[in-house]
Amino acid sequence: MIKRPFIWGIGAFVIGILLAWYKFSLVLIITLALVGFLVIYHLISHGKKYVNHKDSFLWSLPILFILGFLAMGDRMKPPDIDRMFDDKTPCVLTGEITMEVKKSWGKAYYLKDNLVTLPNQTSYLVEEVLLNTEDSKRYLVGNKITASGTIQKFSINTNPGGFNEHLYYKIQNIDYKVNAEIITVINASYSKFHYILNNIKEELIQVYERVFPEKEAGTLMAMVLGEKYLLGDEINRLYQENGISHILAISGLHVSMVGAAIYFILKKLRLGLVTSTILSIAFVYSYGILTNFSVSTNRAVVMYIVMLFANILGKTFDMLSALSLSAFLILIQNPMEIFSVGFILSFGAVLGIALLLPRLNDLLPTKLSSVKSIYVSISAQVFTMPFVLYYFFQFPVYSVIINLLIIPFTSLLLITSLLAGILGAIYIPLGVFMAGSANYILKLYELICELGSALPGNLITIGRPSALQIIIYFILIFAFVYGVKRYGKKRLIGILAIAIVILIIPDTHKGLTVTMLDVGQGEAIFMETEKGSTILLDGGSSNVKQVGKYRIKPYLLCNGIDKLDYAIVTHTDTDHVSGLMEIIEGDEIIIKCLVLPDTRERNEIYLKLEDLVRNKGIDLKYVRSGDEFIEGRLCITVLHPAKDYIPASNNDYSTVLSISYGEFDMLLTGDIEEKGERELIKWLTGQVDVDINRYGILSNVNYADDALPLIKTDYDVLKVAHHGSRNSTGEEILAIIKPELSLISCSKNNRYGHPHTELIERLQQSGSSIMITTEAGAITIKTDGERMVVE
Repeated sequence: MIKRPFIWGIGAFVIGILLAWYKFSLVLIITLALVGFLVIYHLISHGKKYVNHKDSFLWSLPILFILGFLAMGDRMKPPDIDRMFDDKTPCVLTGEITMEVKKSWGKAYYLKDNLVTLPNQTSYLVEEVLLNTEDSKRYLVGNKITASGTIQKFSINTNPGGFNEHLYYKIQNIDYKVNAEIITVINASYSKFHYILNNIKEELIQVYERVFPEKEAGTLMAMVLGEKYLLGDEINRLYQENGISHILAISGLHVSMVGAAIYFILKKLRLGLVTSTILSIAFVYSYGILTNFSVSTNRAVVMYIVMLFANILGKTFDMLSALSLSAFLILIQNPMEIFSVGFILSFGAVLGIALLLPRLNDLLPTKLSSVKSIYVSISAQVFTMPFVLYYFFQFPVYSVIINLLIIPFTSLLLITSLLAGILGAIYIPLGVFMAGSANYILKLYELICELGSALPGNLITIGRPSALQIIIYFILIFAFVYGVKRYGKKRLIGILAIAIVILIIPDTHKGLTVTMLDVGQGEAIFMETEKGSTILLDGGSSNVKQVGKYRIKPYLLCNGIDKLDYAIVTHTDTDHVSGLMEIIEGDEIIIKCLVLPDTRERNEIYLKLEDLVRNKGIDLKYVRSGDEFIEGRLCITVLHPAKDYIPASNNDYSTVLSISYGEFDMLLTGDIEEKGERELIKWLTGQVDVDINRYGILSNVNYADDALPLIKTDYDVLKVAHHGSRNSTGEEILAIIKPELSLISCSKNNRYGHPHTELIERLQQSGSSIMITTEAGAITIKTDGERMVVE
């Protein structure tokens, strides 16, 4: 007889979901299901050694397989309104509020059963919408409202490592966001249950804001109530760096603690097993609603309910079966949850504990509770490590130790925080008295995290592992689990070590890689050489806020980069340096040397950048035409600006770089304008004499060489100047360089009209292919010095 049928069921359902995601045909799915029925019939009829008539649940597996496929296929279909507008458009929206979430800038309301009317007076049904408003008026769950504003599609990630807003909200069943200007209540009926819970939450928030310092109040509101609008960036960063950010979310740990405490109290009041169970479940479910029911909360509530009912029925609680049931109930409601970070990490941690903890106890038995806690932490982290690296690219080395230090205080922190809120609502001095313990625990957490961050190698940047690395990793993990259960040899621990090495081993550098990131209306180009040297050319945007934090830094970390050998600035307009300045001001990405154009025209940003670099202890280098940087077959030659060049504008002194690697040549032109372009043509046609200064990229040693570099023509790749403006990249220079491929960095529907039609026509007439970041996203070029591959 096959054990744990729930695991088989969720396995079939998940396979169906994944095949729908990868767009397999329905005909193939039905064929596979029919084959499945035949195999099951054969096993039950003839394979009695492993399967018998008691395993009738097997007949449900093909059905669950098809059900998962159909459920996912339905969720992937865009609403009918999707084809009616490109990015955003005015609308009038009518819908019912299902949830309210406070933000630092206002409130976000989740609405269901929406009717959206567009300017052409056509109306469409939309299942769920996120409504953002700065309106201070409070609207209640259950209110039916009409709002006028702008409906907008969520952005799709266009850079490796970036945040996919579209997928994030699709996972929550949210199709669009609406920025509301006017909101009117058309039906004031509301959910009294939600109203009571929201009033309780508001009362607790007010108490926390009164009895705790601002920083601690924001932290506790995130931990206890799921409200993160006051959570400080410093605390968030500290907790994430040390691998304890899970305590900032309402997790299974919180639910288990609250549920266990309530159940214990009810049992002590002698209310009986059934009554205590029902009241405890009702309380835990209400707490889930109060805290906006995250996926980890959902998982924990289901598992908690299964555990209590198993107790009533006199059955043994099986963690894997309860976990499978919980996953099925979540995924049947929304199969997109399978791609949620919260779902993956929450279920992964529990699955790791269920599979690995017994094997560690078998190999290294102990009676010490502290050692058992280490086993629990290791089991969870080993199983979730690939997902942590896939989504966050870094691993906190000392997280096991730090979790051991903070977890024992979590129960006390949660209980004292809840008591502080409840007692404070009755009488503030009681809340202040009870808040003392919680406040000290939070101070201790902060101190432990600061010490952890100060330790050498606390946070190692590994980057996103490949699908092959993750598959091999889990094959080895399951081999370890099976091997220990079968043979029980301690040397099998070596399999875990091999798995981790395979997961974190970096890719070898082959040739030169150049990536133009999609940073909206701006520019950022990253280069990595075959010897591992890293160079960032510019990094800014005029229309993407915090472009360094949300686009440039995630790309670098995703590729395992936390150090830049060079950051080269072509010129100091905001759309080329805003993100770079963010990175310099932060501590996550270290820059060894900043390169600026040697020019007399030094605006306020240029001077600020110089001061910032000096204060950070970063080397500063100034370049002009004739400077070269050499590393092996790679030569980077500065073609502009020349010494004492008087630019026509800030754009016009842009640093222009010629990149040569073997037979591959690329020209990077910054925002150079007509006057600078004429000077560049003189260089390219050999009409100027320039003193050559050569530098080793890694050694920074000056090379004496008075010979002119080879004059380059027929470039493989051109980075088009000034985002494709009308007056840049004229016919004369195109006739000289004859680019095979031209790259343009700009934003969609930008106010400048980039790239201009005239420029596009000139490029097409020159025979060049064109790629634009608004259409292609980040564009990566890989070359071995002979061939070029464009992704």
